[in-house]
Amino acid sequence: MRISIIGSGNMGSAIALALSDSGYEVSLYDIAKEKAAECTEGHENISVLDSLDEASGSDAIIIAVKPQVLPSLYLALREIETGLWISIAAGVPLSVLEDHLGTDNIVRFMPNIAARSRRSVTAVAAGNGVGTDNRSLALSIATSFGSAYFISEELFPAFIGISGSGIAYMLEMMHHMAMGGVKAGIPYPEALSIVRDTMSSAAELQKDTGKGAVELETTVCSAAGTTIEGVKALADKGFGSALMKAVQAAADKSIELEAKARH
Repeated sequence: MRISIIGSGNMGSAIALALSDSGYEVSLYDIAKEKAAECTEGHENISVLDSLDEASGSDAIIIAVKPQVLPSLYLALREIETGLWISIAAGVPLSVLEDHLGTDNIVRFMPNIAARSRRSVTAVAAGNGVGTDNRSLALSIATSFGSAYFISEELFPAFIGISGSGIAYMLEMMHHMAMGGVKAGIPYPEALSIVRDTMSSAAELQKDTGKGAVELETTVCSAAGTTIEGVKALADKGFGSALMKAVQAAADKSIELEAKARH
């Protein structure tokens, strides 16, 4: 099965490498051919296309260019034949893609930066013309570089708030917790590693037990203990409210960008 990817930036190259490792035949196109060629090193099943129209005939084509670049490509893309279109262009809704590509056989991905570590969390929404086989293909592609969730496109802004942009909040929290460790005497690199592993352990604990986050949190909070003291400090500083506002701010910005794309 041949998958073509248009664009070899951070996300496009990460997806290309993940698909290659999963056994797909991958064709990569980028106007900067030397950049695309970097992905072929050590990957015999990744090839570089000389022109955009060489992607024609692929089982699926992934559009991995920046949203502002898309308008300059629509006419050329419309002439290409493929079994399925997949777009990861942020802020460009299915309706806009369908109008410009002339088909509703399109799937929209919203991955996050962890694709390079094969740990992306990706939202997937399918157009009305996407059949069962292509839905399965899209899911297989998305899970090659992490986990995937089929959701309605209307929920993409919320997803961006808690995952696409939300991963940055977690990195911000990692940094400030590590800085707290520095203040308490642990060097930053070691403190950051400890925080990272603690965050990972919390995620695995919740996944393994299936329990709610609050239920697990309360089991750590002993009466008059250290943890409840720290949790109270977070509450006093508006930690929960700040996180909810961050999610809403990112979601609102996503809605704004999609509205501009429609017009």
